[in-house]
Amino acid sequence: MRYNRIAFVFAAVVLLAGTSALMARQGVLSNGSMEFGPGPGGLDPMVAADWTEFGENVERSGEANLVPSGAGHALKAFGDPATTNAGAYQDVPAGGGDQVTVSASLFTLASDKLDGSGHAGVRVEFLGQFGNLLSWDETTPFDSTATADTWTPVSLGPLTAPAGTYNVRLYCILKWSPPNITGSVYWDNAQVVVEGDDDVLNGDFETAGTSGQTPYGIDDWNGFNDQEQSENVADHGTKSLRVGTLEPYSGLYQMMTDLVDGERILLVARGLVSSTDVPNAESRGGIKLEFHPTATVPPPEQNLAFSESSPADTWQQVTLSTTVPPDVTIARVVLLWGGNAQSSGSVRFDLASAEINTSGVNELLNDSFEDGDGGLQGLDYWTEFLDEGVSYAEKSCNEGFELDGDCTMQATGENFAGLYQEISVTSGDRLDIAAWVYTPTADKLTGSALAGVKIEWSIGGVPAHVDFCDPTQSNCLLPTDPQDVWHEMTIDYTMPAGAAAQAQFTNLTEKGTTSSPTGGYYFDSCEAVVVNRFNGADADADFDADLFDFAGFQACFTGAGGSRAWGCLVFDSDDDNDVDLTDYTYFEQGLTGPVE
Repeated sequence: MRYNRIAFVFAAVVLLAGTSALMARQGVLSNGSMEFGPGPGGLDPMVAADWTEFGENVERSGEANLVPSGAGHALKAFGDPATTNAGAYQDVPAGGGDQVTVSASLFTLASDKLDGSGHAGVRVEFLGQFGNLLSWDETTPFDSTATADTWTPVSLGPLTAPAGTYNVRLYCILKWSPPNITGSVYWDNAQVVVEGDDDVLNGDFETAGTSGQTPYGIDDWNGFNDQEQSENVADHGTKSLRVGTLEPYSGLYQMMTDLVDGERILLVARGLVSSTDVPNAESRGGIKLEFHPTATVPPPEQNLAFSESSPADTWQQVTLSTTVPPDVTIARVVLLWGGNAQSSGSVRFDLASAEINTSGVNELLNDSFEDGDGGLQGLDYWTEFLDEGVSYAEKSCNEGFELDGDCTMQATGENFAGLYQEISVTSGDRLDIAAWVYTPTADKLTGSALAGVKIEWSIGGVPAHVDFCDPTQSNCLLPTDPQDVWHEMTIDYTMPAGAAAQAQFTNLTEKGTTSSPTGGYYFDSCEAVVVNRFNGADADADFDADLFDFAGFQACFTGAGGSRAWGCLVFDSDDDNDVDLTDYTYFEQGLTGPVE
């Protein structure tokens, strides 16, 4: 009798589907119990045998391959905001006076093209008996101008090993200026030729290492660093996700739905600390809610016109004029130094400006760098970026050649450095930026370094991430938590006024400060629901509440006081951890039938 009533209501509501109020509860996460895989994005063993990886986002990948011909592997790296370089290195024996040539071929996919400040290539270091650095050279010409889907050879040498050399270290290296990098790069056919013999091992990255990840990916998810599908423990089904602590950060993420202001999203997952796989004491794990722009962020624009040919002891103005692209709401004005191993000297910046629609108003604060104590992040209203120990940008005062006031911003080094300030803009605005640049005779810029101005675009309305172990949420796992018990983790978040972004569900671990990471965390039964989207319960995220969803409700029904199973969060309308008649009444009222 109850089924007949449901069928009757279902038929009636189909007629009204076009006028039904779309109010609440839609599921937006796939394969949250980690049962299905390997998916198309499944990671091969992350560590290549005989190589030592550095940086956070490095892996042995089957997405691109040069040698051997046909299916195979390459080394892959991509950037992140936390570091400035990534890649892998290997040492081979050599002696003083040996002739050494290093080489590799590089590649970037058109679908994930290297862009922004990223530049990649090879580096060689000559090391003494105790690992001391005797000399080095580097070439990183592979950047945003590289041709996609084409292997590009890069080499150094022949170089003469200095006296006292015991080893040659070959780096496959990607560098960038955070956070201005997108895309990824691959290396294959890496070689170190010493006196005519190639001594590098596993230069084609075909052999997997003995630690790190397994070949088993998980459908609908993307993983990075130390993570794998596991059958050690499970909360639902027979499989879960194990995320280890070998790297600074490791995890698995899934892109979900677009959200707008006022929408409430609820994330739930279960996590476990295993007594047989205890993570190190400095580590932590949990779930994280990340946000991304719903529109494509336009590429940056730059004018690095100040170079070796610019006269010393003369202030030169570098300018850039452009129109703010569609959807953009924030412009990051960057004063940029781009040095490398073939450059020396330094520059000073002064009187920076950003003017909107030729208003005559400078939108930048502290434009002549007078305010602030100096030192790291010591300029008011500006954010400095550098490669610690390699390049830097800092306040410099009373040198005698300041253009305005007593201070300038000084930049130098063998990598990118500078500072930036963000201003609000509107699509279609004219934006004019400028800065005065100077190099003194006593420390004149020489070589291939460049300096000037740059604009990076952002799309506003994107909320800050809800990080794991956020004190306002219950989304953290610690090594001290009770072992062999599944702990529920949740994030409950409402989009603020004016917000619009795509949501991302992330399972994440942090290694911490230890140099000897151990163990890992287990994740299972992940769910995500947009609480106030669709009147009913759209369990299969097809933008309706129909008989397929009703079948899901039947499978989830527990009665009052029951324990809600995985996959049933969408039906728990009053968030009391059961699916009972109260939830049924709510669900029945919201049936729409199939909606085209």
